[in-house]
Amino acid sequence: MKFRFKALQRMREPDELDSPTLLAAPRGWIALFVVMITMTAALLWTFGGRIPVTVDSPGLLTHSSGTALIQSPYGGMVRAVLAQPADPVKLGQTVVRVEDAEGRTREITSPFGGQVVGLSVTDGQVIAPGSPVASVERTDTPQDRMVAMVFVPAERAIGLAPGNEVELSVSTAPSGAFGLLRGTIGSVSPYTLTREAVSGLVGGELAAQRYLSGSPPKLVTVELTPDASTPSGFAWTSQSGPPMRLGTQASVTATINVGRQTPFNLILGR
Repeated sequence: MKFRFKALQRMREPDELDSPTLLAAPRGWIALFVVMITMTAALLWTFGGRIPVTVDSPGLLTHSSGTALIQSPYGGMVRAVLAQPADPVKLGQTVVRVEDAEGRTREITSPFGGQVVGLSVTDGQVIAPGSPVASVERTDTPQDRMVAMVFVPAERAIGLAPGNEVELSVSTAPSGAFGLLRGTIGSVSPYTLTREAVSGLVGGELAAQRYLSGSPPKLVTVELTPDASTPSGFAWTSQSGPPMRLGTQASVTATINVGRQTPFNLILGR
């Protein structure tokens, strides 16, 4: 009866025609404006924004001529290994002595100058003609300098060109502490590299496996940006980079900047 009495009482009251009708609360209008502004900003960014397009690939720091293998022209037993890793070698220097089947001592000499980075034989080992005995990082060319050799899968190398900016994460200088090493593309090989070609550049089949996991790569040579104010002698994304000189044969991961693209085109795959 209580609810019925209230209903009858409201029916007797005149309509409140002069009272304003509230279509939406102020909070609702604020939320609507925020959504509209956000959507407008997103559309403007989708069609007018620019995001960097990069290619990431593995490589290593080395000298401009790379690493080459010294092979034995003789078969026989290794009697003496005369060079050790990190030793410098000159053109014509004896690195291994081999005793052939007739008991003659044969000397295996280096056909180039550089620094030994690895040995493939030990004393007493029997080798065949053509067997590798040592790998040497060549430093005997007139334009010798430290570079980064980066191996980019062919399908990802489209658009790469000399002058593209590159940032290198160096294994011996953690990027979290020292930043990234700066450089630019110096050259891009016109053709893909065979397994043998990659092995010849990095010093053997075992070293080449890291760069041959996918499709045949192209060689991208990165020229490091010099900076005399840093301890390493090169420019970094941090102020000074690592507090020491860089050594070769260090693994790197290269991030190559190939340009900028609108998010709309990136979504469409253009």
